[in-house]
Amino acid sequence: MSLQIARNNNDRHNHNNNNNNWGQAQQQPPADLVEVYVLFVNQTNRTIDLYWKCDRDTENMYLTLKPNEEVRVNTFSTHSWFFRDYYSGERMHVRSKRLFNPVRIRVPKNPQYPDQLCDVRSQVIIQFPLRKLKENCLWLIVRWLVRTSDDPRETIQNYPIPATLKEQMLSIIMAIEAYSRQAGSRRTHIMGIRR
Repeated sequence: MSLQIARNNNDRHNHNNNNNNWGQAQQQPPADLVEVYVLFVNQTNRTIDLYWKCDRDTENMYLTLKPNEEVRVNTFSTHSWFFRDYYSGERMHVRSKRLFNPVRIRVPKNPQYPDQLCDVRSQVIIQFPLRKLKENCLWLIVRWLVRTSDDPRETIQNYPIPATLKEQMLSIIMAIEAYSRQAGSRRTHIMGIRR
């Protein structure tokens, strides 16, 4: 794991914290909000959307990363992150898991003074999920059909394959279409905010 010095927080943590207003200068965030520094690296060959959430019901699209791009993010330990293929919505993984929960990493600033700690930025590698061969093939075929066929559903129905495979392929198409609608409206909303 690659680590980079993110910030020395000693000055911020040594200030007197009598006032509970977090927004004022020289204040710490509440105890349950621990700031964490990460570097997300997209090692897939796909464009992916980064999402974060701090509760079960709210998903916040953060940004889109192209293949082999990276982005530095300052987040909180209470935020969970997940990653989806830009076009299909298929979930990517970090350390073989669908969700990434950031953890604060601190190291001694100087080996001679081990009590003086500083935060470091950890590298988080986003990768393609491990799947069974059958599942991988179904996703590849469906993604190809969605891009090349005028009516992928009809094409699937005409394939001389078992009905269970047709059902699985149709459910993948429905998932891709649902994600495209949902992500499209989020992207429009984000672009409106950033302008």
